[in-house]
Amino acid sequence: MAVPATHPLTAAFVDRALETEYARESFDLSTRPITRFTVTLSAVVFLAYGVHDPLVMPPPLLHESWAIRYGIGAPALALVLVALWSPWYARVYRPAMFLFVMAINAVVIALGAIVGGEIGALQGSWAPLFVVLGPFIVRFDVASQLAYALLTLLLYDAITLPLGHYSGIVVVSINVALVSMGFIGALVARQMERQSRELFLQRRTIRSQLEALDAEKQKSETLLLNVLPAAIAERLKVENRPIADGFAEVSVLFADIVGFTRLSARLSPEQLVSRLNELFSAFDDLLDKFGLEKIKTIGDAYMVVGGLNGGKDHALALTELALDMLEAIERLRVQHGEDFSVRIGINTGPVVGGVIGKKKFIYDVWGDTVNIASRMESAGVAGSVQVSHETYGRIRAMYEFEDRGEIEVKGKGPMRTWLVKGRKANARIDRSSLVA
Repeated sequence: MAVPATHPLTAAFVDRALETEYARESFDLSTRPITRFTVTLSAVVFLAYGVHDPLVMPPPLLHESWAIRYGIGAPALALVLVALWSPWYARVYRPAMFLFVMAINAVVIALGAIVGGEIGALQGSWAPLFVVLGPFIVRFDVASQLAYALLTLLLYDAITLPLGHYSGIVVVSINVALVSMGFIGALVARQMERQSRELFLQRRTIRSQLEALDAEKQKSETLLLNVLPAAIAERLKVENRPIADGFAEVSVLFADIVGFTRLSARLSPEQLVSRLNELFSAFDDLLDKFGLEKIKTIGDAYMVVGGLNGGKDHALALTELALDMLEAIERLRVQHGEDFSVRIGINTGPVVGGVIGKKKFIYDVWGDTVNIASRMESAGVAGSVQVSHETYGRIRAMYEFEDRGEIEVKGKGPMRTWLVKGRKANARIDRSSLVA
């Protein structure tokens, strides 16, 4: 990943959007609590230090010192605190902190200037110390640090020179100290700013990597859930063995596209796959209404099971699904002007479901119930839903049927079956209650 370009002096990012992101992260949530606490405590201590003024100030100057401390310092510090405790912390941080240090320096320099002498010189000598501490105390960048040092220097000269309390050598010494400390502070600010921005870029890169990993994990989860039931997918993550569960009663549906062979002879391979995908995608959309489990497609056959998640009305849910599938196929047949339909069979009974093997595994169900459901489809009628006697017993109160009597079912012999002709006029089916 390319390193973002930065300004050679200030280390600021050339990309304005990146610079805004850095400022928001660096001067908002992470620094807000400690900055508020530090500045508030400093303001209280600085103002409370006024009780010390009578010990160092000659009595005639005491009122002047208090006027400077509380007339200049108190309003400025109050404004800083209001800004830092406002909702716009990230925006006002730098100007507020600049006002904070300049207010303290102005008071310190002014107090030293009115006292004069050794005590005043000592008082004024605190200014260079505050200047060099700027990057540490308030996280000044290079530009802010240089402006802070220059303004402090001008403020010191503007206040002290007219009073003439100090000798030239004292004034020059403090000026040299301010320039030196300002320069050192700028170098420190540059280094701290560079390190801060490097850490920001590292955190940003790590966040991007974690987001990418999370996105890939989500894709994998979605892909796994498209292949396996959710409960089985979770078990496969922690179990390194075949999974097989017995189900006392489920309903199994097979659907087969009638006329697909004729369709395949007329369409190109790409068109054929596209048409089959369109048909089965329409079926997939219908599954979501009932929370049923699609097991697999085999050529132009489509297999669904209901009841794996414990739903009691799985036979009813599969029958409603089957009727919706007939309607969907009819719409697509009219839309494309082609001669195809669907034949559907449903059976109810016990099965075993699970995942076996090590590679390209899928969830499947086995048992005589599955075989009979497949025979209900293959021995059925195009454009109709044929159900076994077991399924008929569970849904007969809700639908009109055509009794086909006993038909010969391959591998099972004669079996009595019914064709679902539609919902009864007085049937009240709450589809929302059918969702597993």
